[in-house]
Formats: sequence, structure tokens, C-alpha cells
Amino acid sequence: MLITLQMPASLTPDSQRFLDSLGFFGWQLGLQRIEKLCKHFNQPQLKYPTIHLAGTNGKGSTAAMLAAIGQAAGLRIGLYTSPHLVQLNERIQINGAPVSFLEIEDVLKSCRSLIEKMQATYFEALTIIAFQIFAQQKVELAIIETGLGGRLDATNVVQPEVSVITSIGLEHQKYLGRTLAAIAREKAGIIKKNVACVSGVRQPAAREPIRRRCRQQCAPLYELSEHAVIKNISASPKGLQFSLASSRFNLNLVEVAGALRGRHQAKNAALAILAAKLLGEKKFSIADEAIRRGLQTAHWPARLQVIQSRPVIIVDAAHNADGLRVLAQALPENFSYRRLLVVMGLLEDKSLPPIFRAWQNLAPQFFFATPVSERARPATQLTPAAKNFGFTAKAFDSPAAAFHAARKICRDEDLLCVTGSHYLIGALMQEGLIPLPYKK
Repeated sequence: MLITLQMPASLTPDSQRFLDSLGFFGWQLGLQRIEKLCKHFNQPQLKYPTIHLAGTNGKGSTAAMLAAIGQAAGLRIGLYTSPHLVQLNERIQINGAPVSFLEIEDVLKSCRSLIEKMQATYFEALTIIAFQIFAQQKVELAIIETGLGGRLDATNVVQPEVSVITSIGLEHQKYLGRTLAAIAREKAGIIKKNVACVSGVRQPAAREPIRRRCRQQCAPLYELSEHAVIKNISASPKGLQFSLASSRFNLNLVEVAGALRGRHQAKNAALAILAAKLLGEKKFSIADEAIRRGLQTAHWPARLQVIQSRPVIIVDAAHNADGLRVLAQALPENFSYRRLLVVMGLLEDKSLPPIFRAWQNLAPQFFFATPVSERARPATQLTPAAKNFGFTAKAFDSPAAAFHAARKICRDEDLLCVTGSHYLIGALMQEGLIPLPYKK
């Protein structure tokens, strides 16, 4: 008789409680703990080539595109990102699929006592688990996204083939600094000696620290604004198309998967192409056809994602001022609608005035909910702030209540946008109100 063993659909309660308890230590920037964890496993992060990404916005989408390009080139690809939407294994993927909870459990068991002894953080624990699983699974390239900043981020023990900095904005100022220049200096900390850096940063104040770091490290710098030209951008609800020209190559009429629609994704795709081209100049075989096929098949949930067409309902995990500004610009460019209804929840560290200024030309009706997080900003604080900007707004007891209220009055010619914190979107996914990010 054939016996089929069913893989566990979640961590054991004991392991989940243990990882959750690490959240008590919050963000503790520094490399001492992760270096000890890496030593415990004999430096797993050095056993495969990596691409390391930092940035305020766009790094998740860029990482997903790079992973898809690598997979299209026939490579076994590891992808490490954060945060997750529903389950933590979304953060650790191999060839586009979240790893099993059994693999996570096995690695956790072998370093749990050390994690406990050092009082490592939640992010540090998951980072070492990802590094070790990628080593065990013999990935041929790992795409590693920073969690917070760069210089002192737990992922900054890798020795990448290419570094990527997608963008710089005012975020996590308590940890990274009060100015664009200070934040850029922290994120530029991922730049390593003689390792090429691809940058999408545009502000002069943020570009200079990156340039300085590259000079100090003798790292070739490829700034998107200087080394390539994005042309003929065409964005629609069906997807995105553009051409990319540089002194080294020309790619005409590149198509990006409908899962990554919006004009702003052209920049992220261009960064992925530049990084892939630099890999191709090393020991990797990445043809233009693999780049095209990868961009056509890339999957990254909750990025201008259409989950229903009549009425149109979209989900976008824009969670800071820069991201929400891009989202607000993308909505009228990609969709026609009579009224705009927005379900939103934010964390407490987000500055509200620039967020609401981003929506001023769209006259949305807001349905606020408190995300399921200890760091959540209460919805009752968002409502008066929105009304000060002249918006119609109401607070609700839960993400589900806010969504139901918006959906109830949404007509076929309206647009319903669910946005803000990953924790709000994840709660709606767990309730079954919007689709899960990956098929079970």
C-alpha cells in the first residue's frame, strides 16, 4: 500500500510561539548575532552566489523579477524577502514556490538554543534559516532582500555578485537617520569591494553617498538614469511594455507580467535587466530570451494586483508615502472609474501628511482599519487626519469590516483599492476576502 505523507501546512505551535517571542526584541541592527549564527552553520550564505538588494520601495518587485529571470535561464533560484502576507514561508522561496514548514522546523531546531542564548531577533532567525535552506537545497543563485537599511541589516553578511539599490525615501528614520543622505549612507552599506552596484536612486542628496561608497570600495556603479534609457512605456490593466537602451545592449518591446502592472514597474524591471546583464558578464549564462521570458512570468502578489474585474478591485501593498504616491498616480493611468473607494491601514511609524497629500487629486472615500500588528496605527487616528485634508473617511473595527463596508456600496463602475500595511492585506487574505498570495 502506498502511503502519502502530507507536508505540514504551518509550523508547530511551539515553534510558532518561539519565533513570535523573538518579536519582543524588535529591530536590533548589528551583525554580531547573525555572524555567530552563520558560523554555527559553517557560513551557508557563502556557499552560493547572491544578488543583494536594498531600497525604500521596489526591492521586492525587482527581486521577484530577478528570480524569474534566473529561473528562466535554467538556474535553481532562492529568493528571500520580507515581510510575508499570510504565512512566513512566503519569505523563503525556491524556484517560485515557498519552502516547506518541515524544512524551516528542521533548521530552527538545530539553532534554537543559540538563538535563545543570544536573544536574536525574529528577522535574524528567519535570515539564518533562509541561508541554511538555500545551502541545503543547493541553489545556484540566491536573491536576498534586506529587511531594514543595509549596513547593519542581518542580510549584510553575504558576498554578492551584484548589489542593487532600488530607491531612497524617508522611512524608518528612528533607525536609519532623518535625511535622505543619512538613509542612503545606511543602504549603501551593502556595496562590497569590487562588486558592481546597480542604482535606481535619483535624488542628488541620496546619490552622492552611494557614489562615494562605490569609489571607496572600487565598486563599478551603474546608475539607471546614467547608463540606460527607458522608452516607449505602455501601461494598461493587462500589463506593461517598454524598451530599454544602453551603450551595451538594446531590448525592444519588453513585456512585464500582468501581475506587475503600472508604469513604475518599468524602472524596477530595468534595474533587474541591468543586474541580469552584469551577471551575464560573469559566470552566468543569461540570454536576452531568458530576460524576456522571466519578466513575462514574474509573480509578486499585492502589487497593483487586480483580483476582480467588475467592479474592479485591486490590492497593492504600498505602505509608505513614496509607495502610496506612486499608487495614487498609477490608478487613473491604468483604470477608468466613477468613484474611488480605498480600504487602508497603516503602521504607527508612517508620517500622515505626505500620505494624504498623495491622494488629493483623486477624491477617494477612505475606509480605515487597524492592521493586525503591535505597531499598528489605530484607524481612529487616521480618520480625523484624512478629514483635515477634505476626504470622506470612516474608521472600522477590523480589516474585514472595512472591506465589507466598502464592497457593499461599490458599484460596477467604481474602483475599490485595498492598500497600506502588509498586515492589513494579510488579514483580509486569511479571512478569504481576497485571494491568497500563493496556491496551497
